[in-house]
Amino acid sequence: MSCESPESLEARIAANLAAVRTRIETAARRSGRNPAAIRLIAVTKTWPASYVLAALAAGVNEIGENYVQEIVEKRKALPPTVKWHMIGRLQRNKIKAIVENGCACIHTLESLSHAEEIDRRAAAAERIMPVLIEVNVGGERTKGGVRGVDELIELAIAVHRFPALDLQGLMAIPPPVPEPEAARPFFRELRRMGEKLAATLHLPHLELSMGMTNDFEIAIEEGATMVRIGTAIFGPRSPSRAKE
Repeated sequence: MSCESPESLEARIAANLAAVRTRIETAARRSGRNPAAIRLIAVTKTWPASYVLAALAAGVNEIGENYVQEIVEKRKALPPTVKWHMIGRLQRNKIKAIVENGCACIHTLESLSHAEEIDRRAAAAERIMPVLIEVNVGGERTKGGVRGVDELIELAIAVHRFPALDLQGLMAIPPPVPEPEAARPFFRELRRMGEKLAATLHLPHLELSMGMTNDFEIAIEEGATMVRIGTAIFGPRSPSRAKE
């Protein structure tokens, strides 16, 4: 258990966030993009609410979590203005809680059955639920997500018809690679799939949620509009904490 004081924690996270924002801006400008077009999702899975509060104090307002249970618990100690992003793999029996606990976006939609359930729960809650379709860009058996552009477009067309769903874009996690540059082809593929999807459904804007602590600069160069960053902001997790 950390004995770090609240003041020290806040100062450390603020400094880390400043460094991350500088890296985001540099990567964006290097690729001819506007840094303001890139949203930073601070991933606080397994970290307590005090870490989220420190990030909020430093200007972050979008928080990513893998488990809805953590959102439910942390919401009790945090202001209602926090925008929660569900970035973990969906479970059908958790969808009701995700929708009813104010999630701003679900990044990991991968099946028609889940889309149907999200639409049903969102309609009952009288809200529109923003969603991203997860794409398995590496074809990994251990990861969720649709595989290939045909499967993506088939699901996207179906999702686009649900009245309580707002299809906003795509999300991907590349397979483990020896160095950040090796992730570039996977980010590029997601961008290409997004371009084809946008043309097919006549979408004016498509979010691309891709890039984490080790590779977010490469993701930005390839078109990321959302980056999901935990370790670079909050520090490395102990062995008992979930791997980012």
